[in-house]
Amino acid sequence: MLRIVLASVVLFGLLLGLYVALDWYMRWARRRSLEEEYTEDPSQPLTMEDFVDRGLAKYERSIEKRLLIGVVFLPLIVIAALAFFIN
Repeated sequence: MLRIVLASVVLFGLLLGLYVALDWYMRWARRRSLEEEYTEDPSQPLTMEDFVDRGLAKYERSIEKRLLIGVVFLPLIVIAALAFFIN
């Protein structure tokens, strides 16, 4: 039983690390994309409101929410189910 709990904790830690790494990469890529878009056409300068609106629209379309569910919550549910059925 202790080995299963320890393996579950290690698995959760690995998946959490994967989530943090992927989240950091997505934020970096999104920021870079927004910076490129912001400086793309100097003849039509964007206001800060336009910049923020575009960023929020891209955030809403991002996979971050699905990534959080798939990498953190789904393994927690599986771990809880395994612990429940093993006992």
